[in-house]
Amino acid sequence: MGRGAIEFELKFAGAPADIAALPRSLFLRALTPAKGVWRRLETTYYDTEKRELEYAGLSLRLRIEAGRRIQTVKRAGSSPVERKEYERVLGLAEVFPAFVGKKKIDAKIADLADALRPTAHTIIDRWTATANFRASQIEIAVDLGRAESRDKTGMAHEAPLGEIELELKAGEQRDVFELGRQLVANAPLRFVIRSKQEMALGLADGGPYGRLQGKAPLLAPEDTAARAFDAALGGLAVRMALLTPHITLTRRPEAVHQMRVALRRLRALEQGLRPFLLSEELAQLGARARSFASALGPARDWDVFLNETAVLQTAKPPDGAARLKIRAESLRAAAWQGAVEAINSADFTRFLIDLLEFTHSRALQGEAALLAPTTELAARLLKRSWKKTRRTAREIDFESPATTHPLRLAVKRVRYQAQMARGLYQKDQRAEFMTALSRLQEGLGRINDAIAAGRLAEEAALGEGEAAMRAAGFISGYMAAEAGANTRYIAEEWDAVRKIKRFWRT
Repeated sequence: MGRGAIEFELKFAGAPADIAALPRSLFLRALTPAKGVWRRLETTYYDTEKRELEYAGLSLRLRIEAGRRIQTVKRAGSSPVERKEYERVLGLAEVFPAFVGKKKIDAKIADLADALRPTAHTIIDRWTATANFRASQIEIAVDLGRAESRDKTGMAHEAPLGEIELELKAGEQRDVFELGRQLVANAPLRFVIRSKQEMALGLADGGPYGRLQGKAPLLAPEDTAARAFDAALGGLAVRMALLTPHITLTRRPEAVHQMRVALRRLRALEQGLRPFLLSEELAQLGARARSFASALGPARDWDVFLNETAVLQTAKPPDGAARLKIRAESLRAAAWQGAVEAINSADFTRFLIDLLEFTHSRALQGEAALLAPTTELAARLLKRSWKKTRRTAREIDFESPATTHPLRLAVKRVRYQAQMARGLYQKDQRAEFMTALSRLQEGLGRINDAIAAGRLAEEAALGEGEAAMRAAGFISGYMAAEAGANTRYIAEEWDAVRKIKRFWRT
């Protein structure tokens, strides 16, 4: 009872109608010759009002199944798809919550027992069958039902649940990843990380798909570089999985921006590691990240153009601007459709699966260069990136906005790498440099947005008549002047950053 079990599973979500069709699909019937079984599961999750179990990395639930009461405590594992699970069947007279046989967990739950209350509820019908896939036994569970929770005012919230889980029962983890790839090739599914409890709680706190805000993954100082970078890559996979429904289902502009940031962080990490190891697999993941970021680019550009171009927001825009704006809205809708198709594709889901499998393969841990302490390798990585940034800056004409784009990319790369390394250094060591670097990146971003606005204005005006073309010319001229003013300011910002001591220097 005290040892618990390691739960390793991949989970996918989809429209309830598509999930409901899976047990009778040719794909699952071929995998599971034995007939699957349906069961009704009613589960209540418990925590304190302040969610103290959640913040301790624990979840506590009581499930009613076939007349039995089953208590389960889960603890977050070292991987996004692994958890430690402590389960016991409670007798009719046994008090809930009961001990699980793990001192720290039992002490935590006992300390909070009087404050525990129901926080979320799910009712699902589950179909399960076992697949003998390659060298492994994998349980396939199809879940259909609903999730419920209440907000602080007592108002009830509910949403449908439609998921399929692949849980390793015996064999190799790589077989679960491969079955996941085959599954998404045969059904319209997206990879998900959030548990049913998190989804239910989210209904009353940020929506069923969670909050958009997120932080850059941190490199842990106590780990070797290999383990730290594996964890960072896994954290990026989690971040992208959480952002996916915000793009494909609710089409939130900020989600596209955040997804591009996550993809660029991955590329920055891969580019930083490139001099220290030869990994074609990681290089391919970086190239795929770049491709998906490019697919999202037009949607992001049109969002910025329509929402942040000052000329279009004035009370008296130039003649023809209204017609130009209508056309721009149409082009934005088409760009968004392309973004949704890219993120909703089986290719993107396979990309997330491949990224997670790479972190589980421990490929980085076989590299001698990555056996060094994380702080040591991070300093070398940042030194190389900063050297490249300075070299790029020497090629920039700070009187010409069009030449600043390479510097913008270089600054982004070093900033993303520095953000991931921030946990390795004290705040007072890094604050001045990071603040100045952030200002520089924002200024370079404004130049890029201004140049893009001129290009997009001309694109939107094509075929819309002379008035629209004149409005595009006005917008292009206005934004070119803004870009020029920002470029002169950027020269000063770059000079200021260049003079600040780099925090990774010892």
